Amino acid sequence: MTRDPYLLLTGPSRAIVIIDPITIEFQLKVKSKTYPEEDEMLAFGIFNYPQTYLATHVIRSGILCDRCTIELAYAPLDPSVEATVIGVQIIDSVWPEGLRGCVVAEVTTVREGEVLLLDSRDGEMPISPSTGAVELSRRVVSVDLEGGKLVVSVVASPQIAGKEDGDDGGGAAVVVARGEAVFARERAGTRNGTWDLGFCKVEVAVAWSLVSSLWNERRALAKLAEERA
Repeated sequence: MTRDPYLLLTGPSRAIVIIDPITIEFQLKVKSKTYPEEDEMLAFGIFNYPQTYLATHVIRSGILCDRCTIELAYAPLDPSVEATVIGVQIIDSVWPEGLRGCVVAEVTTVREGEVLLLDSRDGEMPISPSTGAVELSRRVVSVDLEGGKLVVSVVASPQIAGKEDGDDGGGAAVVVARGEAVFARERAGTRNGTWDLGFCKVEVAVAWSLVSSLWNERRALAKLAEERA
């Protein structure tokens, strides 16, 4: 039986800026059906990241907990810009029933750097019946400022894929349709991309914004010190 070990993140809502050392704390709990105070702690850990450098691949760090080991995958990008996927919309038709949908973002300068924005798994795609807008689990991706591109793709597969022999759906799915839009990195503004999946068209809107960096903060502090001298 194949199981999906990955947790679908719903954040962060903004890019994580490396100015001071970063601390990431996580808690995994078994939720009580009756009283919140009866929740049982499954795993608790803290990850400290004090460094800053440009990565061309995903770094994986294992955090040992009492009952399991948590693997944290990350890629520092400095300098970078913030890309917010402000909208994914189904146009010129509807999403067929019985199809699982995944929305994935990828940065071209980072190997194995796919970021899952939505996975409907065995449920229905969260699409507004009135507007066709897809409700994403997360929206923000950092993109390398030096030549990085953002690729946003939508993958459709049968909901029953991987369910044989007791599988919970974490196995490899059969791809029914896949489409993508490639965005060159921007410092500001909004860009749109559209593609055809065959049974419907998908439109994606991405907003770009600059984020502060460690080097910008250091230059600002140095300039302030010179002005006060």
